[in-house]
Amino acid sequence: MTAATMPRKNRTFRIDERLIDGLAQVARLKNMSANKYMEDLLLKICKDEGVLPADALPLGETRGGDRTATDEASS
Repeated sequence: MTAATMPRKNRTFRIDERLIDGLAQVARLKNMSANKYMEDLLLKICKDEGVLPADALPLGETRGGDRTATDEASS
């Protein structure tokens, strides 16, 4: 399964509120959503620990379908 076809899962974790607030602040400073920032951090950790291959790619944007396709009707 490629990154483009890999589904995302919703999961609930109990995390210290200070960490959630800190994560949101850092994500804002990096102009990222907290979800995207956390996903990037966890991907890096999993790659560093050897749980995922070093060449594993993030899923990328999946909302709204394929945004790389051109819409000739709008041009």
